Amino acid sequence: MKLNKDQFAERFMQEFPDQKEKALEDIAFFGEVLGHVFYTNMLFHELDFCELLRTGQNPELIRKYCRFIESMWQEGDEAVQNIVCVSILEQLCCEEKIWFTFGKYISNDFIRFINTDAIPNNCLMTAVPHLPYHKRKNKPEKY
Repeated sequence: MKLNKDQFAERFMQEFPDQKEKALEDIAFFGEVLGHVFYTNMLFHELDFCELLRTGQNPELIRKYCRFIESMWQEGDEAVQNIVCVSILEQLCCEEKIWFTFGKYISNDFIRFINTDAIPNNCLMTAVPHLPYHKRKNKPEKY
């Protein structure tokens, strides 16, 4: 069973307890989890995820957020996957340094989806460069 935006909001607050108070304020303000608004606020307003990617500071935190975003794509229902494709990926692809740094932290499966589905099917992303695939040596890195 795929998870919905509310279930992911709960997971978000569990995985990022430092953002729980702001997340609850956002939910209380709107009276519900407004998917696109909630995740945009949490990733790009309360935390400047783009700045983390731009500077490369705190790679473990970057990795944690990237894993969360990728889990939304893998485990989310259609509405959650739409949040990833529209609100999250569109924000991340606005600057090449941010975009390519993001690509270093996600799996080849997610990169394949982005390159073959998200970019060609989102009119706001058609000029976005494809992310390079990771070259594996002996064993895959943990993401």
